[in-house]
Amino acid sequence: MNRSIEQALLSLLPTHNSTLAAPLTDLASSLLAQSRHRASTLKAEEEVARLYACAHLACDRLKTTLDLPPIDPRPPIPPRIYKRLYNHLDNILPATASTPSRATPGGTALGTSGRTRTPSSKLRDQQFLNNASPLANKTRGPASRTTPSKDKSLAQLRNPTATPSRKRTSSSSGKNDEHLPPWIRPALRFLLTHLGPARIGPVVASGLESIIVPDGKLTDDAWVQTNLVPVLGALYLFVWRGVTWPGGLEVDRERYVKFRKVVASCLAKARVEVELADGEEAGWEGWAEVGVREFDAAAVRGNRHGWFEMEWVGGVGDLVERERNEEDEGEDGDRGEEQVVQIRRADTMFQERYDYLGERKRKAYAEWKGGMLKRIKELEAR
Repeated sequence: MNRSIEQALLSLLPTHNSTLAAPLTDLASSLLAQSRHRASTLKAEEEVARLYACAHLACDRLKTTLDLPPIDPRPPIPPRIYKRLYNHLDNILPATASTPSRATPGGTALGTSGRTRTPSSKLRDQQFLNNASPLANKTRGPASRTTPSKDKSLAQLRNPTATPSRKRTSSSSGKNDEHLPPWIRPALRFLLTHLGPARIGPVVASGLESIIVPDGKLTDDAWVQTNLVPVLGALYLFVWRGVTWPGGLEVDRERYVKFRKVVASCLAKARVEVELADGEEAGWEGWAEVGVREFDAAAVRGNRHGWFEMEWVGGVGDLVERERNEEDEGEDGDRGEEQVVQIRRADTMFQERYDYLGERKRKAYAEWKGGMLKRIKELEAR
């Protein structure tokens, strides 16, 4: 086992010429042992990279202390799956890891019937959305394979909590709420409740944090400070449009134009019906009645200043992929449990991302082709 860990560490540190430091190998071994206890039920595709991810964690946590050379991760599984695994292990394994004792924190000896089970991938990815904004971690993994319920998505907005640990989570919603206007989240909840879909709430909230309180501090952009409602409306519309017409699907312009007016009307209604916790009028500081033109102005400014190229935007693609995976799983379930399904191992040379003739790739291509042909016909008709 030590030999395998050393090989993983050396592959992560290709320019490291000297002998590996004992604290580094010890920490990697400790993290691996703890992961087998705390995350004993990883998926098959994730289990392949368990040891590698623990070694990667050890390098990241000791790179400053040991003055390690640049880390060059080359995981044995697709990057998207690996990022999810890395983020999950980083969240559940303590920052100051030591070799686990024979007893669990609750006093139950390892190997007994009191083994602690880790949350399923569906639950742990929902916990990630609840505990930190997608921007909080640059190695953020994608969302889980199921769409969170309306109540769970709204719960993240009702009870924002920060993850108290490493620097990477310093931009989580709990800290940023100190600088966000007190009406921002209630107004967003109002939109999600009346217009939906609730699942886009965490992504919109992450976008608001990235633009209004970057790095945990109120932005210096005076335009943003005086146009908070247009920013909220523009981000909500951006995420809603992204999950409604994903990929190459052509946007229904008529429906989109009408919906913008509905959003403006709903925000005006929120000002009347939403009651803030303190109940004081001062809590609405920064609010202004806006319309579609203000949304457009915010969208234009966002394009100009790169709002829609920030990392929080990746959450839109994650939502789309989550829905597609859920649909695929639903279709598989309808075929009956007795049907034999071939599973492609994550450590094989031929992975799904290279299967260009697979059913999912064909379906995505058909959608893209249909949209492009329709656009060409419209251009030719002009």
